[in-house]
Amino acid sequence: MPVTDISTYSNLANITASAATTTTSSSSATSVTTATNDTLGKDAFLKLLIAELSNQDPLNPMEDREFISQMATFSSLEQMQNMNSTLTSMANAEKFSAVQYIGKAIAFTVTEGEGDSATSVQKVAVVNHVWFDPDGSTILDTTEGEVPLEKVEGVSVIS
Repeated sequence: MPVTDISTYSNLANITASAATTTTSSSSATSVTTATNDTLGKDAFLKLLIAELSNQDPLNPMEDREFISQMATFSSLEQMQNMNSTLTSMANAEKFSAVQYIGKAIAFTVTEGEGDSATSVQKVAVVNHVWFDPDGSTILDTTEGEVPLEKVEGVSVIS
């Protein structure tokens, strides 16, 4: 059973030993179904591909194009996982760089008032503390109150 579209296998719990064309190595296919992750990762994809190759009909083997297509899909999956890891690392580095704002003046804009009388006012405040919200945002505790890092428009050294 060739894998032609990886999106059809988004949940490994739905893949059964029927992926194997023979019953002699159903343990290989079953080991694929015991993955703890709900998404098809690169290890599970390789296990599925190995199970497929080892259980194919010798009289009707997988065609080269199918194999190349599956390897290209695997390569694409691996590159996406690497990019996700890099982006996560970059986000963490940016988050911890906010600690450098402690003791410095920051500029930010707040909206004062409501409705038609709402106005945008730029404020300047000194950063006293930095904390990391559980939802992933970085909060600067300033002399003017709490300011999300993404609202900072400028930073200055206090002389």
